[in-house]
Amino acid sequence: MEEKTENGDVQFTIMENKDWVERWDAAQIGFHNTYIHPMLQRNIGNVIGDQKNLRVFVPLCGKSLDIKWLASQGYTVFGVELAEKALQDFFQENDIPFTTEAAPSVDGIIFKSDDGRIILYCCDLFRISNDVVGQFDIIWDRGSLVAINREDREKYAALIKSLMAPGCKYLACTVEYDETKHKGPPHNVTDDAMQKLYGDTCEVTKADREDAIEDKHREWGLTSFFENLYVVEQKHS
Repeated sequence: MEEKTENGDVQFTIMENKDWVERWDAAQIGFHNTYIHPMLQRNIGNVIGDQKNLRVFVPLCGKSLDIKWLASQGYTVFGVELAEKALQDFFQENDIPFTTEAAPSVDGIIFKSDDGRIILYCCDLFRISNDVVGQFDIIWDRGSLVAINREDREKYAALIKSLMAPGCKYLACTVEYDETKHKGPPHNVTDDAMQKLYGDTCEVTKADREDAIEDKHREWGLTSFFENLYVVEQKHS
């Protein structure tokens, strides 16, 4: 882990893959939510309607309870996570029977629930492609865009767009704060950044906003901390 100077005096943290694995191994996972994300529950019906049997992708999924909830809604959920411990914990803590198999195409492992509703890849996110996993009807991004290094954002956006099936709804939950006071992650994502990343081929709409400040954010020196939900859809030609 190192710090990088951008925009004058602002220092942004750069995380390497091993840094994330070490955090999981040491149970330093303050970024993990112990609840189903309310923005997901509140908005997915408005965005998707009552469609079932859709394919959902959850990048950098960790052991998120959102995965189990999405599967319970009738979706087939694919995820990718670098830390094997996170995926082992997900299945064990939720009492979900699963099997594993080697995934040489991504130099990783696939964790799959016995009912086939949940398929989680343990590998580097950027080893994933639509050749490997296909495309998706929904992408739920709660902590992925805000976690990746800022210098990887354009590469990340290109991956997300390549995984969007026609009509896909990409729901991106981002955070907003004074980035001169915190190095990240999670990294601040502005409206302009979302437009720059996705606006060339997609419509970007802010669908929800929530004051999410907690004591840990105040300890970072922040006086405000918001979560924003964007819905990103391909433009009609």
